[in-house]
Amino acid sequence: MPREREYESAAARQAAYRARHRAQEPPLQGYLAALARTLHGELEAVVVARCSPVPAALITARADETLRNVIRYLREVREREEAAAGPPLRKVGEKGGKHR
Repeated sequence: MPREREYESAAARQAAYRARHRAQEPPLQGYLAALARTLHGELEAVVVARCSPVPAALITARADETLRNVIRYLREVREREEAAAGPPLRKVGEKGGKHR
C-alpha cells in the first residue's frame, strides 16, 4: 500500500523545498542593486552633513563607482591593519604542513 501523499502536487513540494532552503539562495540582483543605490544615497548624505565614516573623495556621482571606491578603501584599511598586526595566528585545531 503506498504511503499517504505529503504534498498535493509537485508544485507544492517544490514550494516547500524552496521555503526550507531560502537562506542558502543568493540574493536577487535587483535587491542588491537597490541596496547599492540606498547605500550610495546614505553616503552622499553623511558627506554633506560632514560626518562621513569614509573620506568624501570616495563618493562619486555614480553608485557603482562609489561602491568600488569604498570596497578598495576598506580593503586597504584591512590590509594595513593585518600588516601591522604581524603574521596571522593559527586557528585552534589547525594543523601545519602541506595541504593535500
